[in-house]
Amino acid sequence: MKVLIIDDNKDITEMLAKYLSIQGFDCVTTNDGLNGLNLIKNEKFDCVFLDMSMPDFGGNDVISALEKDNLLKDQRITIFTASAITNEQISELLDKDGINSCLKKPVELTDLVMTIKSGN
Repeated sequence: MKVLIIDDNKDITEMLAKYLSIQGFDCVTTNDGLNGLNLIKNEKFDCVFLDMSMPDFGGNDVISALEKDNLLKDQRITIFTASAITNEQISELLDKDGINSCLKKPVELTDLVMTIKSGN
């Protein structure tokens, strides 16, 4: 399975990609939301992990651009959040087609694998 990790923290993307690679997943990472959007548009991923809080072009920008291009419904996106996003905002995001689940930071590594395998 091919997984995309979009997070502005390079240490996080490297650690998650290393763990998921050991678990047998093909991982692509980027530390930039706009680059992540372009990857989603040009490649097929079985699961996308998207950090909601990134500078310049964040998770909401990626989601809005995918919605605008009518591509969100074709995705399996799990959003990463820290305390900067409210439960109400999370609920609104999870109501969108293509947004399948939410993982709170710090993310448990086993939760990543379970999320990918469950299809959520």
